Amino acid sequence: MRVLHLFSNWRLTGPAEPAVNLATALTRHGCDVVFACGAAPRGHENTILPLARERGIAVRTGLALSKHMNPFKNYPDGRRLRRWLEAEHFDLLHCHLRNDHVVAALAARHMPGRPAVVRSCYAGEGPLGYWEGRLAREFTDGLLVLSDHARRHAVETVGLPADRAWLFDTAVDLERFNPARAAGGRRAELGLPPDAFVIGIVARVQWRRRFDVFLKAVAQAHAQLPSLKALIIGRGTHIQTITIEPSRRMGLEGVVLFPGYQRGDDYVRTLGSLDAKVFLVPGTDGSCRAVREAMAMGVPVIASRRGMLPELVGDDDRGLVVDDTVDGLATAILALARDPQRRRALGARAREYALQHFSLERQAELVGAVYREVLERRRSGST
Repeated sequence: MRVLHLFSNWRLTGPAEPAVNLATALTRHGCDVVFACGAAPRGHENTILPLARERGIAVRTGLALSKHMNPFKNYPDGRRLRRWLEAEHFDLLHCHLRNDHVVAALAARHMPGRPAVVRSCYAGEGPLGYWEGRLAREFTDGLLVLSDHARRHAVETVGLPADRAWLFDTAVDLERFNPARAAGGRRAELGLPPDAFVIGIVARVQWRRRFDVFLKAVAQAHAQLPSLKALIIGRGTHIQTITIEPSRRMGLEGVVLFPGYQRGDDYVRTLGSLDAKVFLVPGTDGSCRAVREAMAMGVPVIASRRGMLPELVGDDDRGLVVDDTVDGLATAILALARDPQRRRALGARAREYALQHFSLERQAELVGAVYREVLERRRSGST
């Protein structure tokens, strides 16, 4: 089975790594996968292609695949992709983002015997907006969604036939995100006392991610729990204004720490330093990958009721689901700090859930089964 994956971005951000992970796992399962992603602007380096090549995935360049819809790029891309499809045999196109889905439609919509089309939808709410809905209905043989809520939305609101929507969990590298690899974490390196109760938030520092609520909740909880420490693990253009200066004004110097953006083993060991992880607002990757990584590490998550978070975390099952208010978050922090047994049980169930649902092998098997199903339907003329 020959599959062309399209990803309309050039930055290794949001769902880029999950897309490369899936292509890697499918290659190991015997799929002939080719991966094409966006072209970096002049003066910038494509950060997706090196990872794909490192994983042994065949890559193809020559398409702009811009992040946003742009007719001056999309129409030439559509013509070029059409030539690829006519010159080479691809059984299936796998689209990951809205604009690469648009380019695929431009290329293949009137093509006799076109390849089947599968789309991964990384929004926790499912396909959103006019173009997403139209593409799902008119140019998608199989839609992969992240949650039951997203599947219901695709079927009941967008109008996609139920037999074209599949539920799948975004995978994480369970060998990498393994508590055994943390080896006690990085507490000493980060200057954290051995008896500290450590929470962390992993996110790009942006206004919409509700860091104001996080800082106020930390201040409120710290008044009752002097051993509390909070790590903001990430970076952002406005980090000084959004987090550093407000934490100083609130008297949280030495309480809120800023280890910055973490890579490789340092990131894994930083997660291993946490007693609990906080996640309030999903970013560009609606699958909430940072939550999944923490769960794989056996770290209980305190999450808001946004997007697919309640379904992913499960209130008082693998973590706590709270209203994203100062009082709600502070109460949850104190509850986990004061009950180590409950905290350990939540973390253990989170790890077990990750092992059952987040493995790359499981994801590749599920997606491979979807590929076979949609191809069989096209051959039999049932779509």
